[in-house]
Amino acid sequence: MSGTLSTLGLGSLGTGTLGELGGIAGIAAPLLGSVLSTASFRGVTFVMIDSREQAGRRLVRWLFPGRSTQRFQDFGAIEGAIQVSGLIIGDDYVIRAGRMRQALLAAGPATLVHPWWGRLTVRVDANASLSFSDRQIRLASFQATFFRDTSESSPQGLFASITDSLTNLLTTADGLVDQAVLACQAILSPLAVPLALSGAVDSYLSQASGVWDALVETSPQPVQTTAATTQASLAAGVAVPATNIDTSYADAVTTALAGVPAAIAAAVAQAPLSPVAPAALVADGAQESVDPGSVVTVLLSGALQLGNAALALSDVTSVPAQVLALGVVARAVAVTQAVAASVSVSYASQPDAIAARDTMVAAFDALAIDIENAAAAGAPFSTGAMWGALQDLRSAVIADASDRIGQLPAVIAVPLAVQTSAWAVAYAIAGDTLGDVQTVFDDLVARNDLVHPALAGPGSIDVLDLGS
Repeated sequence: MSGTLSTLGLGSLGTGTLGELGGIAGIAAPLLGSVLSTASFRGVTFVMIDSREQAGRRLVRWLFPGRSTQRFQDFGAIEGAIQVSGLIIGDDYVIRAGRMRQALLAAGPATLVHPWWGRLTVRVDANASLSFSDRQIRLASFQATFFRDTSESSPQGLFASITDSLTNLLTTADGLVDQAVLACQAILSPLAVPLALSGAVDSYLSQASGVWDALVETSPQPVQTTAATTQASLAAGVAVPATNIDTSYADAVTTALAGVPAAIAAAVAQAPLSPVAPAALVADGAQESVDPGSVVTVLLSGALQLGNAALALSDVTSVPAQVLALGVVARAVAVTQAVAASVSVSYASQPDAIAARDTMVAAFDALAIDIENAAAAGAPFSTGAMWGALQDLRSAVIADASDRIGQLPAVIAVPLAVQTSAWAVAYAIAGDTLGDVQTVFDDLVARNDLVHPALAGPGSIDVLDLGS
């Protein structure tokens, strides 16, 4: 990703601070945080301070005498070297530098845990170097060049496939955010923004503010605290420039629309509160936490209401195509933040994960309808590119859900002829593994909404089968 596109999902956009809110990156942090602070090569950890990689196509350019035409012959992709600068810090820096030296001398493919690219199978080039200095005690620096070993095909294990599906999910979600940024820039591109368009933007921002205010008001206190600043920014609106010579106005509108959902999603990834927490974040002597599932529900509800608000506003404005397009932008950023929050949700069973997947897919399908409506109205943005990014994200969510569903226990229906104690059912299902009985019992009571644990049945009840 390039330009201002990538900055919305993983950094800052214009004068906004979405990177500080977390956004998509805020959800990746708790899942992959262990590799974001350090890197390692053959198990030797270090701090990667710089990384550069070359990539491109192997082209031969043909020029002809007396003619301005040119021809190209493409010999395929080429993955260049990854040049890494790292630091080994600590009291044992000499020992670890020696281990790194042995790792660099070893032959064959090896695993490089890269802070940005993840786990890579690489081979080290000949020009690696290690450096010590009497002006830098407890620190050794090194430079090395690696090449990706794409021919390595040995099985990586289950965890690697899960990590890959998660990385793909977050990458495709960021791709949809990129398309939303481009769409808003295309909508608000006139050098002199017409009064009707600026009025429609103000009206939609006001309605979006009302949607999020209502949803945040009923959310847990940590969500309210995290979203307070961005709510105020959205409520304040965006001033229309006298001359719209760049993308600042469009970027400010996108930041306003994305700020609140990004803050809501970021509440899931907040670090644990200190022992002395603000009173607003403490309830009954315990610090409040945020359930990722409830955050996903809030974001998807907001996405639905934002789409409905754009549809209603398009009926009473003179620029319906632009309003519908703004609705697509707002709904897209809300949905991507819901995807980001969803990767932190823990599911108890396969049906729970399947239901969550279907809910997310339904949100994608609703957004697709909005894109179709905007295209039919003549919206001035690349609806095809937006559609493609949405379908990529839809596929990534389904693939990631399949990975997660395969590791979860099933839920079985147990027929009870007479009213029975839930404990008896739990022991009958999980009695071979006593440690699972409590889990099955708790899930049974909650899943079947039992008034009393001794009053299960008669009839069929759903029970978690941890042995599946």
